[in-house]
Amino acid sequence: MAEARQVNPFVVAGELAAEDMIDRDRETADLLAHARAGQPFRLVGPRRYGKTTLLARALGEADAEGMATALVDLEGVVSIESIVVRIERAYEQRLKGPVRRAVDAILRSWDIGVSLGGGGFTARLQTSRNVHVESVLQRLLELPATLHERTERRSFIVFDEVQDLLRVADAAGAVRSVIQHHPHAASYGFAGSAPGLMRKLFEDPAQPLLEHAVPYPLGPLPAEKTGDYISQRFAASGRDPGAALDPLLTFTRGHPQRTMLLAHHLWRQTPDGASAEEQAWEAALETALAEGEQVLRARWEALPVNEQRMALALANFSASPYDERAYRAVGLKRGSLKAAVDGLVDHAEVTGQGDDARLTDPLLELWLRRRGVH
Repeated sequence: MAEARQVNPFVVAGELAAEDMIDRDRETADLLAHARAGQPFRLVGPRRYGKTTLLARALGEADAEGMATALVDLEGVVSIESIVVRIERAYEQRLKGPVRRAVDAILRSWDIGVSLGGGGFTARLQTSRNVHVESVLQRLLELPATLHERTERRSFIVFDEVQDLLRVADAAGAVRSVIQHHPHAASYGFAGSAPGLMRKLFEDPAQPLLEHAVPYPLGPLPAEKTGDYISQRFAASGRDPGAALDPLLTFTRGHPQRTMLLAHHLWRQTPDGASAEEQAWEAALETALAEGEQVLRARWEALPVNEQRMALALANFSASPYDERAYRAVGLKRGSLKAAVDGLVDHAEVTGQGDDARLTDPLLELWLRRRGVH
């Protein structure tokens, strides 16, 4: 018990376990309802907003209901070959027991070089020159329907960072051409962290996935349940967030990763058996800001110039970004305002539109505020 009191309960690195999530009960139930109904959905939210953990939790509950599940990470795919490898890897990581054996048998009967172990399709690419990867992708996408034919088991497949399909010619069309025929056998989810690219993928009439999935935006965490979570974890480790809890909740405003990060540092600033004071909160905030400074700077410098200016305006002025005092102070012209806000929204650096636009990351906002407008 004494040893457990010394372990920081707020995880800030690596993949968060489903049981360590803050709330998201309603979101999990909603995604499962879509899966049971065979309704494709698209989950959109900024990076570090807990999408992957939420999806893993929903898939885990679908597993418990008897569905065959896979979470396909498409981040950074550059070719049809890489998409095949990611799908193969997703099945290998999640399928177990009778479902895995059934899938293994299907893949062996197809003899396409895909397997759930032993090097799989990567090994096939290294040893064979003539591999028709488009055909392999099509067969692999047909797997949920074939599994249903043989076992009557429904599949729930989620493609994470799906906007990266746009990097590969004809990839989105190849996916749509197969999965659109599976409503009886499988449910599909699509998740992405780039709102602009997600809109292009699902709302552009030139794209094959046009209107293929209902939108499901991922919002911030509720303050009350977040406060309860932090208090309970402090108490279980012999501490109390005390007077630091309210400023933490106010500052992080429901950002999942920033909430966990600041709670992590606050816990470190709070001695065993003690209650955190405001000085502990200030120290935690300064530590988080110092540790993140390099990444925050890189993110800001990667933005186009007018988006940098708008980010500075949003951080340094409480008024609307369309307020003349704000945009003139950062060198923006009125005719450039909407494009600058829209660009930040597309990059998931801003949530809201018009007068309600606000920087998504409170730590970036603080860093820019201290930088000033000059």
